[in-house]
Amino acid sequence: MTAAQSYFASAHQLFEEIAAQELEKIRQVAQAAARSVMAGGILHLFGSGHSAIPTQEVYIRAGGLTNTRPVSLERVLDVFERIEGVGAALMKNFDGRPGEVLIVFSNSGVNPLPIEVVLEGKRRGLFTAAVTSFEHSLRVDPKHSSAQRLMDVAEVAIDSHVPYGDAGLEIAGVPGKVGPLSTLAGVVIVNAIMAETIEQIVAQGGSPPVRISRNIPGGVEHNQPYIDRYGDRIPELKL
Repeated sequence: MTAAQSYFASAHQLFEEIAAQELEKIRQVAQAAARSVMAGGILHLFGSGHSAIPTQEVYIRAGGLTNTRPVSLERVLDVFERIEGVGAALMKNFDGRPGEVLIVFSNSGVNPLPIEVVLEGKRRGLFTAAVTSFEHSLRVDPKHSSAQRLMDVAEVAIDSHVPYGDAGLEIAGVPGKVGPLSTLAGVVIVNAIMAETIEQIVAQGGSPPVRISRNIPGGVEHNQPYIDRYGDRIPELKL
């Protein structure tokens, strides 16, 4: 088996584990998200460094919910993720409202930044969820002064099933493993949450604000009512 084939096999196994063991938690987050969307709320997502990628995956994305927005789009935040107090400062301008949903991604789940984001979200009355590697998190010391991990502070913690150290593939002669998996896990989980949320909204008689590509006929016209509805809170929709 080639390295590429081994990586495909690792990814396939990862997805199977998530589907088999995390579906109920994904549904719990989707239920909260569906309630929020039907009440007019928006969905908030946060991650720093590579953990920011899942938050951008569903942001103004065809096939997803129009009313999703990252707490921050600044890639520089990963430089400060180990410094306590940065998350609290970041959240001073956070637009989250009671009953809305905040999903935070962190592979290690031990740095202060994502923990503080969750704690502030909870303080403001949001439903909080975490996507993190339980295996990695439990094998390293938490860096927050509370000695808590991300998985400890969120209302629902979804295990990404990513192995310790993120990478999952060994190649003879190479020190350490290659083939990182956390981005794949995060993207699959967040899209599963979006799909489940949309289905639940429909099941409850609602109309989910699903965005379609503006590069297909009728796309611009379809999306415009959602831009009008959410543009004040997600101004990037108007660009």
